[in-house]
Amino acid sequence: MYNFVVRQVLCLSTRQFLITSRTYKSNLSFEKLFPNCKSLEVVSGPIKSPTRESTGNEKFNGFIPTDKLEIAHRHARGPGGQHVNKTLSGVEIRFHVDSATWIPDSIKPRFHDMNHNRINRDGYFVIFSDETRHRLLNQGQCLDRIRALIREASIVPKGLSDEEKKVIEDRKRVASNERVMRKRIQSLSKHERRPSSEDLG
Repeated sequence: MYNFVVRQVLCLSTRQFLITSRTYKSNLSFEKLFPNCKSLEVVSGPIKSPTRESTGNEKFNGFIPTDKLEIAHRHARGPGGQHVNKTLSGVEIRFHVDSATWIPDSIKPRFHDMNHNRINRDGYFVIFSDETRHRLLNQGQCLDRIRALIREASIVPKGLSDEEKKVIEDRKRVASNERVMRKRIQSLSKHERRPSSEDLG
């Protein structure tokens, strides 16, 4: 009987080890997007934020470490009956932009300019979501908005080439010449409508 129990325990532990070692998890899985969430059973340890040495560039790779964010839960706004007053389903996320190491330094100035209405006097970026009645979904929406805003700030507008600048200058010159010509024609037509001295005599 003892040998049978030992064999069963060994089989179960070996099976569990094979399942956990062979299971593939994408970079966009819930365990990796929310490493500190208590409602998820995370097999591996906490995920570290990629550094410049590991990525090889200063581009934003979409990773947002939740341990670097200040996450608060509040009452949802809008209609919803008594459910709104009973549960704290609304999620507010804030972080200090200048000290955020997971945002490249080259993106921070443009991120400041594009989202100055969301950044308070202390330099904290604040975002709130209560579109759903589930706290985890609202948190995911906040993180998706933050990713979209950072990626939008990382896009540098393309400057004009020398040929395009020359074309614009030529068009401005032509438009200015046409405007001067129209004014001259209008002035001549007004001058011709004036009565001459012979007509008055």
